[in-house]
Amino acid sequence: MLIPYQLIYVSTLSPDASPRCVADIIRVARIKNAQRDLTGLLVFDGQHFCQYLEGRRTDVVVMGGLIETDPRHTGFRILHEGPLEGPRLFADWSMGYARADDQDLSAIAACQGASAVADLLTRQRGFDLDP
Repeated sequence: MLIPYQLIYVSTLSPDASPRCVADIIRVARIKNAQRDLTGLLVFDGQHFCQYLEGRRTDVVVMGGLIETDPRHTGFRILHEGPLEGPRLFADWSMGYARADDQDLSAIAACQGASAVADLLTRQRGFDLDP
């Protein structure tokens, strides 16, 4: 059995990018992720991103590398990556999206390791989700 792999990162919207670009990011991510059997969640607070990806290790690592080089954001920093213990956390979403204007994503950014994933899952209850 293949063990799913997970990655969570944070970044900041590039000064040259508009928050309106997030709609394009989500649209393309849903298509590409579905093709690669990747699932996850992107959270955006108007300035900062937090994204969680899960799937086959190779696909997650490759997608993480592509995301890292995207000029629409800066300060890409991986908080955690590694094998996922148990089932996928967002198995039904090729890319869920949450606008989190009232959430402080800096708290997630301060986490490292599995605690970053746990913090995201705790905060998920307060997100306005668009799976």
